[in-house]
Parts: sequence; structure tokens; C-alpha cells
Amino acid sequence: MGATDILLRGIHVAALGSLFGTLLFAQWVLPAGGEAAMRKLLQLRVAPLSLAIACLAGFAWLVTESAAMASADNVGGAFHALPLVALRTHFGHWMVLRLGLLILILPLLRRPTIAVAVTGAAFAVQPMLGHAGAVGGSMGAEMIASEVVHVLAAGAWLGGLLPLFLAVGRLPRELAVATCRGFTPVGLAAVLLLAGTAVVQAAILGGGLPGLLGTSYGHAALVKSSLFLGLLALAALNRFVFIDRLARSPDAMRVSIAGEMLLGFAVILSAAVLASRMPGTHEQPVWPLPWRLSGWAFADPDARAGVITALAGTSAGIGAAIAGLAWRRVRWFACAAAAILLALGLPRLDLLLVPAYPTSYLASPTEFAATSIAAGARLFVTQCAACHGAQGHGDSPAAGSLPVRPADLTEHVAMHRDGDLYWFIAHGFTAPDGTTVMPGFAPTLSTDAIWHLVDYLRAHNAGEAMRRTGRWPQPVPMPQFDAACADGRTIDLDDLRGRAFRIVAGNEPVPSEFNAVIVLVNRGTASPTDDVCVAAEPQVWFALAILVGASPDALPGTQVLVDANGWLRAVSRSGESIQIGQARDIIAHPLPVDAAGPTGHHH
Repeated sequence: MGATDILLRGIHVAALGSLFGTLLFAQWVLPAGGEAAMRKLLQLRVAPLSLAIACLAGFAWLVTESAAMASADNVGGAFHALPLVALRTHFGHWMVLRLGLLILILPLLRRPTIAVAVTGAAFAVQPMLGHAGAVGGSMGAEMIASEVVHVLAAGAWLGGLLPLFLAVGRLPRELAVATCRGFTPVGLAAVLLLAGTAVVQAAILGGGLPGLLGTSYGHAALVKSSLFLGLLALAALNRFVFIDRLARSPDAMRVSIAGEMLLGFAVILSAAVLASRMPGTHEQPVWPLPWRLSGWAFADPDARAGVITALAGTSAGIGAAIAGLAWRRVRWFACAAAAILLALGLPRLDLLLVPAYPTSYLASPTEFAATSIAAGARLFVTQCAACHGAQGHGDSPAAGSLPVRPADLTEHVAMHRDGDLYWFIAHGFTAPDGTTVMPGFAPTLSTDAIWHLVDYLRAHNAGEAMRRTGRWPQPVPMPQFDAACADGRTIDLDDLRGRAFRIVAGNEPVPSEFNAVIVLVNRGTASPTDDVCVAAEPQVWFALAILVGASPDALPGTQVLVDANGWLRAVSRSGESIQIGQARDIIAHPLPVDAAGPTGHHH
């Protein structure tokens, strides 16, 4: 979406909000004793003007979107594409509906209750013109409901500012004060609804703190939030300062309301910019800080007590500071106690911080595919084994002659995020004295190759743990794969999402007492049947062997149970079987989609 589209979208939404807010204001905010001329001005002058601007800007927005969709570079091409976009696209259908509702409002302006309802319906179309309408499913329904409330609250508050500005200047002082006080509940309710629904939208689209600080969507959201806070500050100034001075000097109140209107339009424009950006959840964040929060200290017995004490001291210090501000009698004592507690607690909170890199929050784009794991295994042999050893324990023959002994990758990998591992491989390590401990591979390996190595290290460590202890210490996802089915379909892991299934290594299924979809992994000699799909790519066989800690030759007869969310849950070797009670529990209770936490792979 270009600057013209953003501007037209902003003007259209602002005018629509002005129409909605003006009608609400005239019907329910303006005091019953207010001048009839004021009500007439709002309903028959301000509302029609807002309606006209909304219609014109909305139509112009539809034209520019048509031009963008058709890649038209002139006005004639845009208008030629307009009917097609209006009648055959999701955006066009909803925009035509909105424009039709707006045209319907014009003869209803003398019937304000109905006009408010129709305007609200037109405004409620807004989610269908943005990200919420494209999500689908229960999450999409939640977003649509949240955004409907969001835009209606914004319209009631921001759209009511122009009528409030006019009322303060035109009504007698007593009625102007009453009108301002009557608008306060509307503004307060709108602020609460805006804040609550913004949290819902940020949780779904924002991508968390990494998305907020490391993506263009997050940056636009920060701008919008800053403008919104400025808007709140002006609203609070109006309510607690200028209303009391309104009888003596209305000019200050009007200037402040005008400032609110300008900031409100800036907020609407920033929302249009947000709608033009890819959501933070779908964008790879570039982390801007040299550190990030980490919960590793809570897992370390030696650090846990210190962190808990520091958190308790810091919390007590903040509580003491608040008490000092609230109660004048204990102010100096409370402030002194707060300073001491914060001075003792805050420095220890650095245990919650770990070094971070621009790539720290990047997610592997490979979907932990079997082909990626196999490629990473080959790269490890040629690029890494000479120093880290064949199994990654840092015990190669050359390790003792190196200035710094190579790390045992089976111990360190689990402590780091995928993006951290990517940075280490790409950029290497330098000792405090400036000597190179490990060279960076970015000059010689492609981005994809580095991600292949990250995938292999995750898979290899999972297999090593399974081989040593008989279990996976952390949730491990089933690698992405393709499998052929008897009806001619080719399926992958995403097609099996929502259903538990068995992976069986061999040329025929292993009998089992529990029912689950079967995917047979073999070396190309089996054919799919009605009950069995076959994954014949050798990389799938090889990746499965790595994950269960077995050699490829020892894999036949092995079966793995994968739960409905794609997590590897149980493994049995040749001649063994997964216990039926365990299998039924796994099928009934899949691990959460984000069970791997912040450091592990998940699809």
C-alpha cells in the first residue's frame, strides 16, 4: 500500500468516525436543554459533510486499490479494473457494501437513531478490509469482534471531538460545561475499550516484544501507541484542568480539543500504516538490543534464589515509592526505603539478561524439514567435525592443539535460540584478546546452509539424549516430509495436523493395538495402501535415525508416535511396541503448539 492509499484510507476512516461520533454526540451527549440550533448544525451540516468526505475518500481508495491489484499505471487502467475488483475480490465486496450503507444514511439523517445504527454497521465493516478479515477460523472471529469494538469506540471518542469543539465555542458557558462533563463517560469508556482491544490485536498480530522492537509493523505500532498516549494526556488535561476553567476562558479548552483532533487523525493514519504492513507475527524480527530477557536463571539452582530475592526487593521498592507518593505522612521514609530496596534489587536483575544478537529472534525458515537435517549432517562433516568432533563433543584429534578447546555442542545448543545459533555459525567467536576462537562461516556458506546446520544440531542433540537416557529432554517436532498415498495424493506434516499418527520405519506396517494414521518410512521399496502412506525420500529415513539416536541400518522396525500438534512423543525399537495406555494418553493430550519454548524448533 502506497502513501496515497494510506492517506485515502486514513481520511475515509476519519470521516466515517466523524459521522458516527457526530450522530452519537447530537443524540446522546448534547444536553436536553441544548440549543436546537446546535443540534441542527451537527445533524444537518457536520454529519452530511462527514458523510460526503467518507464517500468520496472511500471511492477514491477503492479506485487506487483497483489500480494496485491490476498493476495499472494510469487512471484509465484503474477505472477499467474497478468493476472486476468491486465484484470479484474480498476487499471489493466489503467496500461496496460499506459505500452502499453510507449512501443509505443520507435520507436517514433526520432520524438519528436509525442513522447511528446504519453508520455503526458501515463502520463495523472495517475489520473485513484489513488483517482481521484475512485470518479466518476462531482466531479470525476473535480478531473481527475485537476490531469492531475497537473502531466503534474510536469513532465515539475521536468522532465526537469536532462536535465538542463546536459546542464549547457556541453554547452558553453553563451548557458547554455540562456538555463537556457529559462527554467524559463516552471518552472514558472508549479509552478502556480501545486499550483492551488493542492488547488483543497486539497479542495476535504483534509477534510479542521481538515483533514490537524488531519489525516495521512493530515500529508503526510503537508510533501509534505514542500518539495514543499523547491523546490520553490531552484528554486528561481537558477533563481535570480546562473544564474547571471553561466558564472563565473557553479558548484554552478549544485549543486543547483541536490538539486532540490533530492527534486523533495522526492515530488513524498510523493505524492505516499498520494495516499496510505485514503483521509482526509473519515477519522475521531484527533484534536491536545487545541483550534480551531470559528465564535461564530460574532453572539454575545457584542463581534462582538471587533472582527471586532481587525481584522481591525491586517489587517492594516500587511499592514503597507508590506509598510515598500516595501518603504524605510517610513520604520521606517510604522514598528512602524505596531507594535502598531498588539499589539492592535492581543490579541483581541482570541475571535475567543474556547477550543477544540481531538474529536472536529469527526462526528457521526450513520448518525443520528432513531434507534440511540431512543437508546439515553433510555440512557438519565437512565444516565442523574437524574441530568439534564427529559427534559434536569437542573431542576431535585437533581439539587439544587449538588455543581454546571447541565447545561440546551437545551441552551448549539447548541453551540458545535458533537465531543465536545462526549468529554463532555465521559470525564465529572472538576471544577477549581479539584472537579468533571460531571463524564465521557467512563468507563461505549460504543463509540456507547455515539454517541446515542449525536444524542438524537440534536433531542430533535430541538423538544423543534419546540414545543416552531413552527419552527426549525437550519437546522435539516431527521433521517436515512428503508422503505418497494410495489415492494419488501427496501429503506432508501440515496435512496431518490435528491427528495423531505413527511413523513406521520399514517396508510394511508394524501391527499395533491402537489406531492412528500410519506413515511408512522406507528406502523406496514399498507402495502405499488404503491405510498407509509412504515417505520414500532417503532424507526422511536419515533424519528419523538421527532423531531417535540410531544408525540408519538399525532403524528398520522402529516406530514413533507423533501427536496431533506434530510433536514426537514415544519411540519403540524393532521387536518392541508402544504401550497402549501411553499411546492413548498421547493421542488424547497433545503437547501445546509452542511446547518447545523460546529456544526449540516448532512449526
